[in-house]
Amino acid sequence: MNDKPRSAWYAGVLTLFGIGLGHLYSGEAKKGILLFFIWQVFLLAGFSPLVYFYPTAPVLFSGVLVVIAFLLYCILDAAKASKQKRFGYIPKKYNKWYIYLGCWILASLIVQPIDNALVKKYFFQAYKIPASSFKPTLQIGDHIIARKLFAVRAGLNRGDIILFPFPEDPNKDFIKRIIALGGETIEIVDKKVFINRALFQEPYAIYTEPKIIPKDSMPRDNFGPVTVPDDSVFVMGDNRDHSYDSRFWGFVKKSNVEGKACSIYWSWDKENRKIRWDRIGKIIQ
Repeated sequence: MNDKPRSAWYAGVLTLFGIGLGHLYSGEAKKGILLFFIWQVFLLAGFSPLVYFYPTAPVLFSGVLVVIAFLLYCILDAAKASKQKRFGYIPKKYNKWYIYLGCWILASLIVQPIDNALVKKYFFQAYKIPASSFKPTLQIGDHIIARKLFAVRAGLNRGDIILFPFPEDPNKDFIKRIIALGGETIEIVDKKVFINRALFQEPYAIYTEPKIIPKDSMPRDNFGPVTVPDDSVFVMGDNRDHSYDSRFWGFVKKSNVEGKACSIYWSWDKENRKIRWDRIGKIIQ
């Protein structure tokens, strides 16, 4: 006899390693391929555009619930298929360990990384705020969603909160607000911002130190005037007295902008060890 009964346990574990592997093991290759295809389509064609247009906490949490429900379905369905083949199952040509390994490598190390890279490049990416330069708009422990390339290509506007590689260390991500656009002249006089010589009203900016530092000491409170190059933007943090930004290291090229911050999907107050429920789902402005 050449029959090799299938194990529901093995089918479930293989599904955890990769959608479709459990069905492949259970002799249902076509269904396994279909489920894997549905998963990839959901990620790229369904969930990603939805988060891009509606980057809210309910949408994100709903997506997580759908993922969990789909995974559980795949595990249970693979286990059910294997139970039906507990006796008298004749292995198919693809029921080989190296076939399973090859499929896992193809899915986990090639297909899914490509899909994830496409999502992060074109649709959205999650970031964590590690510093206080954006208080009170963004706080330490906020986890945010940023719209990526499609949003950047739609245009950069004054007030946009953008993400970009830190000019002094491109391996680090920086987040700042666009204050002046290409071709505009910006000047800061005693902490007041002037664009093209007109006072610029900034309801989001805060100042925590009353002391005014002279221009010849440092550019924090007195800066310029300088004209922003056409291919760049001038950025600052909302917590002006504690932000390391364009006043110190210069402009951000538009081509280096990676995304626009749009919403907070999670917020953890590490100091007080509690969730900031009132910040979850907040639109960043």
